[in-house]
Amino acid sequence: MKTKNKFTTVAIILISAALLLNSCARDPEKAKAKYLALGQSYMKKAQFAAAAIEFRNALRLDPRFVDAYYQLAQADLAQRDWSAAYASLEKAVDLDSSRLDARLDRGRLYLAAREFDKAEAEAQFILNQEPNNVAASQLLGAALIGSKKSDQALTAFSRVVELRPDDASAYVNLALVELSLNRIPEAEQHLKRAVAVDPKSTQASIDLANFFRLHNRMPEAQQVLQDAVNNNPDGIPLYIEGASILASQGKKDEAEAVLQKLQKQLPSSADAAMAIGDFYLALNNSEEALSQYRRALSDSPKNIEIKKRLFDVYLSTNQTQLAAALDQELMKDAPKDVLVRVAHGRLLLAQGNSSKAIDQLQGVVADDVDSPQAHYFLAMAFEQTGATAQASSELQAALKDSNDSPMLPIVLDAVARLDLTLGNPADAQTYASELIQKFPANPANHQLLAQALAKQRRLSEAEAQILIAKQLAPNNPTVHLNLAEIYSAEKKWPEAQKEFEASLQLDPHSTTSLGQFADFMVARNQSANATALVQHYVSANPNDASGHQILGAQYFGAKNYSAAQTEFERAIQLDPNNMLAYLRLGKVFEATGQSRPAIAQYQKALDLQPKHTPLSTMIGNLYLEQGDLKTARKYYDQALSVDPNFPIAIANIAWLDAQEGQNLDVALGMAQKAKSLMPEVPSVTDTLGWVMYKRGSYDSAVPLFQECVQKSPDTATFRFHLGMTLLAAGQKAKGKEQLETALRMNLDAPDSEQARTALSRAN
Repeated sequence: MKTKNKFTTVAIILISAALLLNSCARDPEKAKAKYLALGQSYMKKAQFAAAAIEFRNALRLDPRFVDAYYQLAQADLAQRDWSAAYASLEKAVDLDSSRLDARLDRGRLYLAAREFDKAEAEAQFILNQEPNNVAASQLLGAALIGSKKSDQALTAFSRVVELRPDDASAYVNLALVELSLNRIPEAEQHLKRAVAVDPKSTQASIDLANFFRLHNRMPEAQQVLQDAVNNNPDGIPLYIEGASILASQGKKDEAEAVLQKLQKQLPSSADAAMAIGDFYLALNNSEEALSQYRRALSDSPKNIEIKKRLFDVYLSTNQTQLAAALDQELMKDAPKDVLVRVAHGRLLLAQGNSSKAIDQLQGVVADDVDSPQAHYFLAMAFEQTGATAQASSELQAALKDSNDSPMLPIVLDAVARLDLTLGNPADAQTYASELIQKFPANPANHQLLAQALAKQRRLSEAEAQILIAKQLAPNNPTVHLNLAEIYSAEKKWPEAQKEFEASLQLDPHSTTSLGQFADFMVARNQSANATALVQHYVSANPNDASGHQILGAQYFGAKNYSAAQTEFERAIQLDPNNMLAYLRLGKVFEATGQSRPAIAQYQKALDLQPKHTPLSTMIGNLYLEQGDLKTARKYYDQALSVDPNFPIAIANIAWLDAQEGQNLDVALGMAQKAKSLMPEVPSVTDTLGWVMYKRGSYDSAVPLFQECVQKSPDTATFRFHLGMTLLAAGQKAKGKEQLETALRMNLDAPDSEQARTALSRAN
C-alpha cells in the first residue's frame, strides 16, 4: 500500500508538471517570467551556472527580453566570464538604451579593460539621467583617474562624499586623488575623516597609516594602527601592517611582538597564521613562513589555500621534491581547482618541462579564460622560454582580468618589468605609476618607477622616487643600491659611493652590491681599490662562487687572463651550474686566441640553458669564423627552433646561403625579415646588401652598404662590400676608393685578397 501511494504521488507530480508546461507553452509571457524567477532563485543560492541556464531558457522564448539579458550578465559576472557578461549587457543596452543598471555594469567592464574613455561616457550618460547616482559618480571618478584627469576626478569623488557622507571609502578615494595632485594636507584630512566616520574600517585605518608612513611620520602611523586594533581586535591586516612598518625601520623585535599579540588574540585561526606566513615570505624569510603555514594547516588540515601557499614556498626555494609531493596531493583533492592546475604547470616548468608546462597552462586558460593567475603564469612560462611576444599578450590578458583582485599588483609589476626588458620604458612608467597610485606605501613600486624614469634619462625624477623608497624602507639594501646607481648616472660620485657602502653594510653578502660597487670604482679609475675590495670579500667567503666570478671579472678587465681563468674555474668548481662563469671563462679563451676551448665553455653554458637563442647564435658565429659553415648553420638552426624571429640567427643563415651561393631567393627573404626586425643594426643591413650583391642587384645593394659605412665608418668589411658593389655597378672610381680604404684598415683575409684582385682588374 505504501509503494502504491508513493507511485501515485509521483504520478500526480509528473501530471502537474506536464499541465504546467502545457500551460506555459500556451502563454509564453508566463513561461519566460517563470524561467526568470527560477534563475533569480538560483542566483540567491549562488548556483550561478544553473541560473544562467534558466535565463537562457527565457531568452529562447523571447530574444528581446531585456531583464533576462541583464540577469544573465549577472550570472556570467559571478562566474568571472567577462566576455559573455559584456555580450549580454551590450544586448540589453541595444534593446533598451535607458537601462541604467546595464550601462553601469558595462562601464565597470570598460574600466576593468582600461577603456577609460568608454567607462567615462557610460558614467556621464547615467548621471545625465540620474545626477544623484552614487555608483555612476564612483565609476566616473575611477575612469577619470585612469585617464589622468585628476581635477575632474576630484569633482566626481567630491560628489560621492556629498551623497554618502558616512561612507569611509568615499573619503579614501577623495584622498587618493588629492595625493595625485600633491595636495598633501587635504589628503590627510580626508583620510582622517574616513577613519572618523567608520572607526572599524580596517582599510581606512591602513590607508591613513600608510599616508603617515609615506611622509615619514612613523609614530603617527603606529598610533593609527594601535587605535584600529583597539576598535577591531580581530582585524588581522592591522597587526600585519603594524609589523611591516616596524620591520621597515629595522625594529625586528617590536615587529615580532606585534605578531605574537596577533597569535595570542587568535590562537586557533588559520587565517591569522597564513597572514603571518605571508608577512615572513615578503621579508624572504621562507623558513619562518613555512613554520606559520604548517601551523595554519594543523588548525585547518583540509584547507586547500594553505596547501597552495606551502607549495609556493617549496617551489620558490627550489624544494621541488616537496613541491611535487604536495602537487600530487592537491591534484587529488581538487583536480578542477584552477589554481591547483596552475600550480601543476608551474611545477612542470620548474622541472624543466617547458613545453608540457605551457601545454598545461594553455589548457587552464582555455577552460577558464578569465583567470588572471592562469594568464600570468602562462606569461611567465613564455618569458622563461624567450617567447616575449606571447608573454606580453598573456600579461595583458591577466591585467584585464585582475582588476581589484590580489593579483593586480603582481601583474602590473610583471607588465612593467617586461616592458623594461623589451625597451619600452614609457609604457613601464605608466604601469609603475598605476602601482604607486594604488599602493603608495610599497617601496618596490617607487623603485620600479625610478627604473623606468632612469631608462628615459629622467634622472632627477628617478632620484625623487628612490628617495621616497628609502624613506619607506631605510634598511633595505636594494634601495641604497638603486640610489647609488642613480647618483652614479647623475655623476654625483661621493653620494653614489656612500650609498654603495651603505648597501654592502646592510647586506655584506650581497654579491650584486659588491659587483656593482667594483664596477663603479673601475669606471672612476680606481681599479686597484676595486680588486682589493673583491679580494677581501673572497678571502672572507672562499666558498662563494659569485665572489670568485666577480674577482675573475676584475682580473679580466685588467687583462690578467691567467688570474681570471683561475677565478672562473674556481667559481665553476663551487657551482657547476653557474652559467655566467662558463661564459666568462669562454671570453678568457677568446681573448687569448683559443677558439676551441672557448666554444667548449660556451657549449657547457648552453647545456645548462639549451633554449638560450643568443648563446646558440654566438657559438655558431665562432664556428663561422673558423670556416666551419656546416656546424655554424646547425647552431643557427637550433636558435631559430626556439625563436623563429631571432634576427641575428636569421641574418647569419642568409649570410651562409650567400657565401655558398645557394638558395639566394630564400636568403633574400630571410635577410629582409632580419632587417625588418632590427632595422638599425649595421651588420644585419650588411647581410641584406651582400645577398643582393650575390643576386646581381647592385643598384639596390649600394644604398644599404652606404648606410652601413655611414653608421660604422671604421669597419673595413662594410667598405669592402661597398667597394665591390660600386665596381659591379660601374662606379669604378668610388669603388676603388672604398676598397683601398678597406685595405688600409687591415681588411681580413680572404676579403683582402679579393679586394686586391678586384683593384688590379679595375686598373
